[in-house]
Amino acid sequence: MKTRLALVLLAALVLAATGCSKRHKVEVQSDTCWDGLINNDQHINYCGNATFKVIGDLQCVKVQKQTINGVLRVRIDGRPWAETTEPNGLVQVCD
Repeated sequence: MKTRLALVLLAALVLAATGCSKRHKVEVQSDTCWDGLINNDQHINYCGNATFKVIGDLQCVKVQKQTINGVLRVRIDGRPWAETTEPNGLVQVCD
């Protein structure tokens, strides 16, 4: 009985430790190159479409086009897209 109780407590502890971390999906769609920040500290850059997984707190994502032409779209966790077509346009999305 003690072994079974210990296993149940261990399983609950493992679930609590792994289940408490919030996971976010940041999606960027673009036909140009862009540069940005996640939470003002994690640098991201790419040309074209990209997806990033963020584990833990997510405050804001800022992404800026590196060209005059093109479109840039950003969203978090499947929410509506924020978009710009402005020359060197900036998109900021906050959770």
